Amino acid sequence: MVAVQSNNVSAVNEALNEIYVEEEDYDRLRESIDLHDNFDQIGLAQKVKRVAAYIYKKAGRWKQSIALSKKDNHYRDAMETASQSGERELAEELLVYFIEQKECFASCLFVCYDLVRPDVALELAWINNMIDFAFPSLLQFIREYTGKVDELIKDKIEAQKEVKAKEQEEKDVIAQQNMYAQLLPLALPAPPVPGMGGFAPPPMGGMGMPTMPAFGMPPMGSY
Repeated sequence: MVAVQSNNVSAVNEALNEIYVEEEDYDRLRESIDLHDNFDQIGLAQKVKRVAAYIYKKAGRWKQSIALSKKDNHYRDAMETASQSGERELAEELLVYFIEQKECFASCLFVCYDLVRPDVALELAWINNMIDFAFPSLLQFIREYTGKVDELIKDKIEAQKEVKAKEQEEKDVIAQQNMYAQLLPLALPAPPVPGMGGFAPPPMGGMGMPTMPAFGMPPMGSY
Protein backbone atom coordinates (compact mmCIF):
# COMPACT_ATOMS: atom_id res chain seq x y z
CA MET A 1 0.00 0.00 0.00
CA VAL A 2 2.91 2.33 0.71
CA ALA A 3 4.21 1.71 -2.80
CA VAL A 4 1.05 3.09 -4.42
CA GLN A 5 0.64 6.06 -2.06
CA SER A 6 2.63 8.17 -4.50
CA ASN A 7 -0.55 8.34 -6.60
CA ASN A 8 -2.10 10.40 -3.76
CA VAL A 9 -5.34 8.43 -3.73
CA SER A 10 -7.68 9.45 -0.91
CA ALA A 11 -8.65 5.90 0.11
CA VAL A 12 -5.01 4.80 0.27
CA ASN A 13 -3.91 7.87 2.21
CA GLU A 14 -6.69 7.55 4.77
CA ALA A 15 -6.06 3.81 5.24
CA LEU A 16 -2.35 4.35 5.85
CA ASN A 17 -2.94 7.33 8.12
CA GLU A 18 -5.35 5.29 10.21
CA ILE A 19 -2.78 2.51 10.53
CA TYR A 20 -0.16 5.01 11.68
CA VAL A 21 -2.58 6.44 14.25
CA GLU A 22 -3.45 3.01 15.64
CA GLU A 23 0.23 2.06 15.82
CA GLU A 24 1.10 5.49 17.26
CA ASP A 25 3.74 5.86 14.56
CA TYR A 26 3.61 9.66 14.47
CA ASP A 27 6.80 10.12 12.46
CA ARG A 28 5.42 8.21 9.49
CA LEU A 29 2.03 9.85 10.00
CA ARG A 30 3.64 13.29 9.78
CA GLU A 31 5.51 12.27 6.63
CA SER A 32 2.33 10.92 5.06
CA ILE A 33 0.44 14.13 5.81
CA ASP A 34 3.21 16.33 4.42
CA LEU A 35 3.62 14.39 1.17
CA HIS A 36 0.04 13.31 0.46
CA ASP A 37 -2.69 15.83 1.20
CA ASN A 38 -5.65 14.04 -0.39
CA PHE A 39 -7.49 12.77 2.72
CA ASP A 40 -10.15 13.76 5.24
CA GLN A 41 -8.12 16.17 7.32
CA ILE A 42 -10.88 16.96 9.83
CA GLY A 43 -11.56 13.28 10.43
CA LEU A 44 -7.87 12.57 10.96
CA ALA A 45 -7.54 15.48 13.38
CA GLN A 46 -10.37 14.09 15.48
CA LYS A 47 -8.76 10.65 15.55
CA VAL A 48 -5.43 12.12 16.58
CA LYS A 49 -7.09 14.05 19.41
CA ARG A 50 -8.80 10.91 20.61
CA VAL A 51 -5.47 9.09 20.59
CA ALA A 52 -3.96 11.99 22.54
CA ALA A 53 -6.71 11.69 25.14
CA TYR A 54 -6.03 7.97 25.39
CA ILE A 55 -2.30 8.60 25.85
CA TYR A 56 -3.04 11.08 28.63
CA LYS A 57 -5.22 8.47 30.29
CA LYS A 58 -2.50 5.83 30.02
CA ALA A 59 -0.07 8.26 31.64
CA GLY A 60 -2.45 8.92 34.54
CA ARG A 61 -3.11 12.51 33.50
CA TRP A 62 -6.83 12.11 33.99
CA LYS A 63 -7.87 15.74 33.94
CA GLN A 64 -6.15 16.49 30.61
CA SER A 65 -7.60 13.34 29.07
CA ILE A 66 -11.14 14.22 30.19
CA ALA A 67 -10.74 17.78 28.88
CA LEU A 68 -9.76 16.54 25.41
CA SER A 69 -12.60 14.01 25.34
CA LYS A 70 -15.15 16.66 26.32
CA LYS A 71 -13.80 19.07 23.73
CA ASP A 72 -14.24 16.51 20.96
CA ASN A 73 -17.62 15.31 22.28
CA HIS A 74 -16.23 11.89 23.16
CA TYR A 75 -18.34 11.79 26.27
CA ARG A 76 -18.18 8.05 26.78
CA ASP A 77 -14.38 8.25 26.83
CA ALA A 78 -14.55 11.07 29.38
CA MET A 79 -16.84 9.03 31.66
CA GLU A 80 -14.65 5.93 31.48
CA THR A 81 -11.54 7.99 32.20
CA ALA A 82 -13.19 9.59 35.23
CA SER A 83 -14.25 6.17 36.50
CA GLN A 84 -10.78 4.68 36.03
CA SER A 85 -9.16 7.63 37.78
CA GLY A 86 -10.83 6.70 41.06
CA GLU A 87 -11.03 10.42 41.90
CA ARG A 88 -14.39 11.56 43.26
CA GLU A 89 -13.76 15.20 42.43
CA LEU A 90 -13.25 14.49 38.71
CA ALA A 91 -16.36 12.31 38.52
CA GLU A 92 -18.58 14.88 40.21
CA GLU A 93 -17.17 17.71 38.09
CA LEU A 94 -18.01 15.71 34.98
CA LEU A 95 -21.52 15.09 36.31
CA VAL A 96 -22.00 18.85 36.71
CA TYR A 97 -20.77 19.30 33.13
CA PHE A 98 -23.62 17.08 31.91
CA ILE A 99 -26.40 19.02 33.66
CA GLU A 100 -27.69 20.31 30.32
CA GLN A 101 -27.57 16.84 28.75
CA LYS A 102 -29.93 14.59 30.65
CA GLU A 103 -29.02 11.34 28.91
CA CYS A 104 -25.32 11.94 29.51
CA PHE A 105 -26.12 12.87 33.11
CA ALA A 106 -27.79 9.50 33.64
CA SER A 107 -24.97 7.65 31.85
CA CYS A 108 -22.34 9.39 33.96
CA LEU A 109 -24.16 8.36 37.13
CA PHE A 110 -24.08 4.77 35.92
CA VAL A 111 -20.44 4.70 34.77
CA CYS A 112 -19.11 6.64 37.79
CA TYR A 113 -21.50 5.07 40.28
CA ASP A 114 -18.78 4.14 42.80
CA LEU A 115 -17.40 7.69 42.90
CA VAL A 116 -20.38 10.05 42.81
CA ARG A 117 -21.91 10.63 46.23
CA PRO A 118 -25.66 9.95 46.33
CA ASP A 119 -26.47 13.25 48.05
CA VAL A 120 -24.57 15.17 45.34
CA ALA A 121 -26.40 13.30 42.58
CA LEU A 122 -29.77 13.85 44.25
CA GLU A 123 -29.13 17.55 44.82
CA LEU A 124 -28.08 18.15 41.20
CA ALA A 125 -31.03 16.15 39.91
CA TRP A 126 -33.49 18.00 42.16
CA ILE A 127 -32.22 21.48 41.31
CA ASN A 128 -32.18 20.79 37.58
CA ASN A 129 -35.46 18.85 37.42
CA MET A 130 -33.80 15.55 36.48
CA ILE A 131 -35.01 13.26 39.25
CA ASP A 132 -36.26 10.74 36.70
CA PHE A 133 -32.77 10.44 35.22
CA ALA A 134 -31.11 10.05 38.62
CA PHE A 135 -33.69 7.68 40.05
CA PRO A 136 -32.19 4.38 38.73
CA SER A 137 -28.85 5.20 40.35
CA LEU A 138 -30.52 6.20 43.62
CA LEU A 139 -32.54 2.98 43.67
CA GLN A 140 -29.35 0.97 43.21
CA PHE A 141 -27.71 2.86 46.07
CA ILE A 142 -30.68 2.28 48.39
CA ARG A 143 -30.72 -1.41 47.50
CA GLU A 144 -27.01 -1.81 48.22
CA TYR A 145 -27.22 0.25 51.41
CA THR A 146 -30.16 -1.79 52.67
CA GLY A 147 -28.31 -5.01 51.88
CA LYS A 148 -25.26 -3.85 53.85
CA VAL A 149 -27.43 -2.89 56.84
CA ASP A 150 -29.16 -6.27 56.71
CA GLU A 151 -25.78 -8.02 56.72
CA LEU A 152 -24.62 -6.00 59.73
CA ILE A 153 -27.82 -6.81 61.64
CA LYS A 154 -27.48 -10.49 60.75
CA ASP A 155 -23.86 -10.57 61.94
CA LYS A 156 -24.84 -8.86 65.20
CA ILE A 157 -27.66 -11.34 65.86
CA GLU A 158 -25.36 -14.30 65.17
CA ALA A 159 -22.71 -12.86 67.49
CA GLN A 160 -25.30 -12.44 70.26
CA LYS A 161 -26.45 -16.03 69.75
CA GLU A 162 -22.87 -17.27 70.07
CA VAL A 163 -22.38 -15.33 73.31
CA LYS A 164 -25.60 -16.71 74.77
CA ALA A 165 -24.71 -20.24 73.70
CA LYS A 166 -21.30 -19.93 75.36
CA GLU A 167 -22.84 -18.60 78.57
CA GLN A 168 -25.37 -21.45 78.62
CA GLU A 169 -22.58 -23.97 78.04
CA GLU A 170 -20.66 -22.59 81.02
CA LYS A 171 -23.79 -22.79 83.18
CA ASP A 172 -24.37 -26.40 82.13
CA VAL A 173 -20.78 -27.32 83.05
CA ILE A 174 -21.14 -25.74 86.50
CA ALA A 175 -24.49 -27.48 87.09
CA GLN A 176 -23.01 -30.84 86.10
CA GLN A 177 -20.07 -30.35 88.45
CA ASN A 178 -22.46 -29.55 91.33
CA MET A 179 -24.50 -32.67 90.60
CA TYR A 180 -21.41 -34.90 90.71
CA ALA A 181 -20.35 -33.30 94.00
CA GLN A 182 -23.73 -34.18 95.58
CA LEU A 183 -23.51 -37.81 94.45
CA LEU A 184 -20.05 -38.46 95.95
CA PRO A 185 -20.06 -40.26 99.45
CA LEU A 186 -18.95 -38.36 102.52
CA ALA A 187 -15.27 -38.74 103.34
CA LEU A 188 -14.51 -41.36 106.11
CA PRO A 189 -12.69 -40.13 109.27
CA ALA A 190 -8.98 -40.82 109.45
CA PRO A 191 -7.85 -43.77 111.72
CA PRO A 192 -6.51 -42.81 115.20
CA VAL A 193 -2.76 -42.47 115.63
CA PRO A 194 -1.15 -44.73 118.33
CA GLY A 195 -0.16 -42.89 121.47
CA MET A 196 -2.36 -39.99 120.63
CA GLY A 197 -5.37 -41.06 122.67
CA GLY A 198 -6.24 -44.06 120.55
CA PHE A 199 -5.81 -47.77 121.21
CA ALA A 200 -2.35 -49.17 122.09
CA PRO A 201 -0.72 -51.75 119.86
CA PRO A 202 -0.92 -55.37 121.15
CA PRO A 203 2.11 -56.74 123.02
CA MET A 204 4.54 -58.72 121.02
CA GLY A 205 3.87 -61.80 123.13
CA GLY A 206 0.30 -61.82 122.28
CA MET A 207 1.20 -62.63 118.73
CA GLY A 208 2.90 -65.99 119.55
CA MET A 209 6.31 -64.54 120.32
CA PRO A 210 8.11 -64.71 123.72
CA THR A 211 7.90 -61.73 125.91
CA MET A 212 11.08 -59.74 125.98
CA PRO A 213 12.52 -58.89 129.39
CA ALA A 214 12.25 -55.41 130.58
CA PHE A 215 15.97 -54.69 130.26
CA GLY A 216 18.71 -56.21 128.18
CA MET A 217 18.87 -59.54 126.42
CA PRO A 218 17.63 -62.87 127.94
CA PRO A 219 20.25 -64.82 129.95
CA MET A 220 22.43 -67.10 127.88
CA GLY A 221 23.21 -69.67 130.65
CA SER A 222 26.39 -70.28 132.69
CA TYR A 223 29.83 -70.63 131.20
